[in-house]
Amino acid sequence: MFKPEEIPADLPDEVKAFLGHLKPEPEALCQKRKHLLAELGKQLPSARGSLQRLLNKLRAALLAMESQAPFQATLAEDFNQVLAHYAKDPAAPNPPPAIVLECMNYMRERVEAMGMGSLLEAVQAASTSAPPR
Repeated sequence: MFKPEEIPADLPDEVKAFLGHLKPEPEALCQKRKHLLAELGKQLPSARGSLQRLLNKLRAALLAMESQAPFQATLAEDFNQVLAHYAKDPAAPNPPPAIVLECMNYMRERVEAMGMGSLLEAVQAASTSAPPR
């Protein structure tokens, strides 16, 4: 997916190797991403507060997944912060609008399709296991 010259030089070698072995995004998922971006564009003007910030960050995440988009090292951390803020906001719609869940499902499907599913399972298992004593 990434050409060697597109991978930032300051990344650890393990990350460079991982990025170099990703599978391309299937066309059906590219089309789904375009549909989700269009839907986010329709819903953003009426969104307010933490929902607006979440929809904006979802849009940024989907745009960053386009093949010509530059690598954004802090995007995942930024997204997690916005999502955590949304979850703690008592004024935020609960449950969240369907578009949020659709975007999250798309991201999971994309992870699986690009060959990262086993990595995420390992990360999840490590994060839920008891810390070493």
